[in-house]
Amino acid sequence: MLQIIFSFLAGALTIGAPCILPMLPIILGASVGHTSKTRPLFITLGFVATFSVAGLTLSLIVQKLMIAPDLLRNIAVAGLAIFGLLMLFPRIFEVLAQRLSGLSTQAQQISQKAGSKNFGGFVLGAILGLIWTPCAGPILGSILTLIATQSNFGQAAVLLVAYSAGAGVPMIAISYGGQAVTTKVRSIAKYTNTIQKLFGGIILLLAAAMYFQYDLKLQAKILEYYSFPALEEKLIRPRLNNLPASNVKTNSSTTTTDLPNYGQAPDFKNIISWINTDKNLTMNDLKGKVVLVDFWTYSCINCIRTLPYVTSWYEKYKDQGFVVIGVHTPEFEFEKVLDNVKTATKRYGINYPVVLDNNFGTWNNYNNHYWPAHYLIDRDGNIRYYHFGEGKYEETESNIASLLGMKAAVAPRTEEPAKNIRTPEIYFGTDRLEYLTNSQSPSASGKQFSLPTQHEENHFALQGMWKFDKEYVELAEGAGIIKMKFFAGKIHMVAEASKPIIVQITVDGKKQKPVTISVSDLYTLFDSNNYASHEIIIEIPEAGLEVYTFTFG
Repeated sequence: MLQIIFSFLAGALTIGAPCILPMLPIILGASVGHTSKTRPLFITLGFVATFSVAGLTLSLIVQKLMIAPDLLRNIAVAGLAIFGLLMLFPRIFEVLAQRLSGLSTQAQQISQKAGSKNFGGFVLGAILGLIWTPCAGPILGSILTLIATQSNFGQAAVLLVAYSAGAGVPMIAISYGGQAVTTKVRSIAKYTNTIQKLFGGIILLLAAAMYFQYDLKLQAKILEYYSFPALEEKLIRPRLNNLPASNVKTNSSTTTTDLPNYGQAPDFKNIISWINTDKNLTMNDLKGKVVLVDFWTYSCINCIRTLPYVTSWYEKYKDQGFVVIGVHTPEFEFEKVLDNVKTATKRYGINYPVVLDNNFGTWNNYNNHYWPAHYLIDRDGNIRYYHFGEGKYEETESNIASLLGMKAAVAPRTEEPAKNIRTPEIYFGTDRLEYLTNSQSPSASGKQFSLPTQHEENHFALQGMWKFDKEYVELAEGAGIIKMKFFAGKIHMVAEASKPIIVQITVDGKKQKPVTISVSDLYTLFDSNNYASHEIIIEIPEAGLEVYTFTFG
């Protein structure tokens, strides 16, 4: 959140930079006297697009090259410090502004050739953005260093959007507000040096805080007071109202329950295959039945823990007109394999129809974001209840009985209390790699790792020859070790091996039961009710192990 605010303020501050001021009359002049009311907006969009493309390109390059997290962090700290110093001593940018003022006039001439409407405005904005980008100097550099350290493309895009909003709002105000707004912006130009030096001091403080890892310490303090599942539940809420308009018509001619009506359920879309049925079902085929749509994937521990309840509901109510449709939406490539899913359905006693949603067609049709997710649908095809995650089993069964028109009491279930879990899910593949210890860096071609003497909480470290893929890390040669400090009572690992491999597990210095890794699946490494800080060491005797995730319970 602090980085988003910083990005927005940085964008707004660029309007007072020396390079920007010569462009204000061009922005104003290109907006006044034109019939198109949207032209100023297109000028701003063109201007902002230049920065966005450059920033996102940088973010993608950093991720593809798999630059080490600790190296990126050090670059960010050094970069922020340099840019802060440059803002305190800005003469170099004043000289650059003088040289670029002539190019601004040329940009206006080019845009006139492109036309006087929206396209011409967009061209003008894009050209001005190209001219401005290098001389935005310390502010632009500060944002780019923050973007480069983001763990994924989406987080980088959020910072760019915040920066673009900050830069775009004053420009739109100038374009629409006319000469009066321009005069006010020019009136603050005499304070530009003071404002810039103040902002430079803030950047230096931010660099110092990152160098001494106060941001990581703050994150650790937050996790001391909030368990991860509880915090995620508070921050993330479902939005069924975002279903496509064609899917929100309602019909409740036969249902008398007091449950809310969220509109007609979306259909199954882009299905690869069906299991436990000879017919490709549609929601229209299921009219007249009460349906529970269960989004799951077979290596998800949270999904696995709900399956005994879901399968028992199906067996208990199937003769009363109740159907479960399991929508298997994979998180990893191996979960797209039909035989793997068939094996999982047999293992967990799933007798109801299951669809392979490998392309996320049904997932997106429901605007779903969670594993597991339950959508309860009445006989008319309307969604009447939903729940994400584990728990609320008694409530869900009660609603099933209600929609079936049954008055039989549901046996009370004792809900398990919330667990004190302070370690997030850990991904080993480079697509979502966040928690490799800062002293190590990934390699796609294979690299020899040595365990550090110390490493951070909630981070893992490696020993041996490991090779990183976008979804997993593989022990490429010889023996290897994975070591991690975590805060939970249980730890599970999604993994597979080219042939059965027995791994040795040590937790807090005590040997645990060995675990045999073979087919792609979820394996329990440590199972206790001691929710505290632990250290796990996994010893792998030979090459061939692929590790995808750690999950905690």
